[in-house]
Amino acid sequence: MKKILREPFLHFICIGFGLFILYGLVNQKEDSKNTIVINDFDVSNLISTWEMQWKRQPTEQELKKLINLNVKQEVFYQEALKMNLDHNDEIIKRRLAQKMQFLSNDIASIMKPTDEDLNEYLKEHQDKYLTPYTYSFYQIIFSPDNRENHQKDALDVLKQFSNATIDEMKSRGDDLPFAYHFRTINATEVALKFGGRFPEMLVNQELNKWVGPVTSGFGEHLVYITERIEPRLPELADIKKAVKRDFEYDYQKELDENIYQELKKQYDIQIDIKSEDFDPKFVDYLQEEINQ
Repeated sequence: MKKILREPFLHFICIGFGLFILYGLVNQKEDSKNTIVINDFDVSNLISTWEMQWKRQPTEQELKKLINLNVKQEVFYQEALKMNLDHNDEIIKRRLAQKMQFLSNDIASIMKPTDEDLNEYLKEHQDKYLTPYTYSFYQIIFSPDNRENHQKDALDVLKQFSNATIDEMKSRGDDLPFAYHFRTINATEVALKFGGRFPEMLVNQELNKWVGPVTSGFGEHLVYITERIEPRLPELADIKKAVKRDFEYDYQKELDENIYQELKKQYDIQIDIKSEDFDPKFVDYLQEEINQ
């Protein structure tokens, strides 16, 4: 990811400035502040927005109304600017900052990752894509609802019948609505049935012998694991959609941060906070942190 961002970054900055110019040209109005121009782009945008909402094109009458509403909005907008109503308005600040970020989104969308890019990303973030452990096991449960000391009972049964066969052990636990045998079930499914920590406690248990007790939200279990399949990294082709989505998300975040850092260099950012209200060390730290 870093290599991908580092090499073409200058190109994307150039593309970014090009997009800024393009946005300016597309939305360009007459020099006079009292002139409002509704052009082809504006009308097409109104139609597209309508189609997205209503799944059809507007009628001629509806389009006229949309254009009139657009003109009304533009008039109010221009008058608001003349009255400086945009100054120190947090909502407007937030919205304009979002629009700047949308521009960086446009820049990022130009970059289409290759399979080589995605494979590199997959290797760098393989922990995100490893398949979960998969188990086949038998279990019996000792419930606190049925016993005075269910933990002791589980330990006693394990000591007394540690070499019992699968069939012999089946009747030693409590009769609860749990399957006795689970075949080829992954850790995620195990967690849903028994609780989040249950599959974690199966990872290092011995195979083909009764082990435990293993705690769940329902009591103590004795478990006989017949198979444990280790996590593996799938091939890119099997998870390409997810990897591409994550790659583009991370790429967008890092590109956005890089653009922000480049733009921030143009500003002298000062922290003007009264020292009596805050710890001076905190103010110094804040100043240093922001200007990094």
